[in-house]
Amino acid sequence: MGVNRVLGLGLTSILTLGLGAPAIAAAPLQPATVFASTVATAKIIKKTKASLTMRKTASSRAASVLVIPKNTTLNVSRSSSGWDQVSYKSKIGWVPAQQLTPVKAQTQATPKTVVYRYLKSFQSLRQKPSAASASLTGVIRKTKVQRLGSSGSWTRIKVGRSIGFVPTNQLSSAMPAAVYKYSKAKQPLFQKNSSNSKRLATVASGAKVEWFRTSGSWAHVSVSGTKGWISAAKLSSTKPDTTKIIGSRWLIADTVLREGNWNKTKSLGTIRAGEKLGLVLTKGSWSKVRTTRGIGWVPTANLTSRAFKAIPATPRWVVKNTTLRTGASSSTAKKATVLAREKVTLYGTSNGWSRVKTSKGLGWISSKDLSANKPVSDVLKGSRWAISSVAVRASTSSTAKSLGTIRPGSKVGFYRSSGSWSKIKTGQVIGWVPSSTLIDKTYAPLNNVKRWATTNVNLREGGSTSYRSLGVIPKNQQVTAHGTANGWTRITTAQGVGWVSSAYVTSNPPKAPVPDKQQVFRWTTANVNLRAGGGVEHRSLGVVPMGEKVTFLKMSNGWSQIKSSQGTGWVSAKYLATKAPVSLHPDAQRVLKAIDHRFGDTVSNIYTIRSGSVGHSAGKAVDLMIRDYKNKNRIAQGDQIAQFLLDNREQLGVYYLIWQDQIWLPGSGWNEYSASGKYGTQFTNNWNDTTKHMDHIHVEVYGDSGSDGRLDLSALGH
Repeated sequence: MGVNRVLGLGLTSILTLGLGAPAIAAAPLQPATVFASTVATAKIIKKTKASLTMRKTASSRAASVLVIPKNTTLNVSRSSSGWDQVSYKSKIGWVPAQQLTPVKAQTQATPKTVVYRYLKSFQSLRQKPSAASASLTGVIRKTKVQRLGSSGSWTRIKVGRSIGFVPTNQLSSAMPAAVYKYSKAKQPLFQKNSSNSKRLATVASGAKVEWFRTSGSWAHVSVSGTKGWISAAKLSSTKPDTTKIIGSRWLIADTVLREGNWNKTKSLGTIRAGEKLGLVLTKGSWSKVRTTRGIGWVPTANLTSRAFKAIPATPRWVVKNTTLRTGASSSTAKKATVLAREKVTLYGTSNGWSRVKTSKGLGWISSKDLSANKPVSDVLKGSRWAISSVAVRASTSSTAKSLGTIRPGSKVGFYRSSGSWSKIKTGQVIGWVPSSTLIDKTYAPLNNVKRWATTNVNLREGGSTSYRSLGVIPKNQQVTAHGTANGWTRITTAQGVGWVSSAYVTSNPPKAPVPDKQQVFRWTTANVNLRAGGGVEHRSLGVVPMGEKVTFLKMSNGWSQIKSSQGTGWVSAKYLATKAPVSLHPDAQRVLKAIDHRFGDTVSNIYTIRSGSVGHSAGKAVDLMIRDYKNKNRIAQGDQIAQFLLDNREQLGVYYLIWQDQIWLPGSGWNEYSASGKYGTQFTNNWNDTTKHMDHIHVEVYGDSGSDGRLDLSALGH
């Protein structure tokens, strides 16, 4: 470094900047100062022509001060009316101007003003007032310089021993304020703008530095009094946010961001519903968050942990009685019950839940329970009749509040259907019942009386030939009749619950056949045509149902003459067996397939065909033995299996279930089993865990009525 003394300014440092000339560093910071220096100024000098009397005033009559000898040189300070004011021997007075003669002017030192300025930014000191002129040196920001004069938009200055020009608009009469920036990362401070130069220090991430200028990819800065160069890319004009974020939150309502964690602290502005925030911490009922307006505090109640889509206040209607909750999850606390048809205001949605304002306050409702359409008032559209005892529910759910019970044969007003439920009016009560418990014809209950089939007859799903057949009831089979409607009788048989034409059932039991020791019997292995002769060319006399016991008469060319419920005729011998055929019906096979591999070791054994039970001996029953059946967890798993079977009863052809001393029947649901006095009467004197079905689930099927549709796995938690 070189050292210069500039007009009493002290020492200034010159740093080599690689610009072809040294850059002059700023002098110690001090305000611009005006200094005095000695310069030559012209004075009026005269000499006496002869001895003169100095008068007190400019008049010959004024008092005499003293006598000035001839050829005395005097300084004339001013003139007035032919007189000059002069000084001599510390006396000041007046002499006649005509008695003085001018002499050559001499110089006298007078003070001159010196002006200083400061550089606003780094500048090249130019040889001439032009940007194209040669650079003499570089002068850094805040350097104190002496102003010598101006030329257009340029000012001539002196810096150290160098004199040149800089743009006038880059000079300031006051020291420019320091410009501070922040290091975005930990980085070295170099002596020069090169990573190969000497390292002076290490700049910490987030450190505040004074910035002087940027040159290429480097910035000239001062760090704790040490000047040097760091990467310009790692500098920021704003202080970096080093706040640690522990998670994300979304705002569910417009909220004032506060400086502190209570309502009376300074407001930092309002943040809008739906904005994603960074959670810093939660303290009591307040949370510290990072927002687009900075870091501050908001009430924790206004935050949700899942993405929230804000919606301008929009009307919605509740489609069914539903629960208002404190949060967007069924696991949050219940606030109230909101009734169907209520109009609410929607503010936003999150994860299948809607934030709404209701008559019970603000909260969350499952989005599926809301509709954008205003509900239409219900109008009675006709009448229906109950075919079984059924509870009237407050909504379309078997777990909804019961409003009462209607009995078989009850006439009710019908409003509309919703899914598998019907809205009805009975007396003053309006509610919902399963649609399967109603018919649109007058129904006369029969109180479960015995009836017998007078011929082979189709068991149908409903009281009309337009309904599908559930199977064929053989002639003389005993059935239980529940009621009649429009010429049809609703019955329960081994094939299930359904309807048969009333013309084909009777209250008179069939006469017992007289045994014939010479008779030979066969059993049909399929539904088979009974023909007038031994061959397919003969006309059909009817269809003998599978499993019917027939009387064998004779054989001819692969055809057998038999006596059956359809009369006497011929059938192909290949459809006859010498023993009653027993095979697992398709619905039972569907149950086994559905259970297989789905319940782990919960089911210890499975029993199907056996004697001692009508369903089992007919291949229409399955027993699912539950391992450790007295264990609460195993009982719960058994409940899960039972619910799975009921959820899929149409797909699997399930008729009824018995489990844990309860029997489930279509139309009436779960009822007492052993305590009812109606079911399992054969076990009256032998009730135990097995006969009460505590250790196994008994599954009775229709036969072959399963739809083979897609299984409902909701009971399994899928």
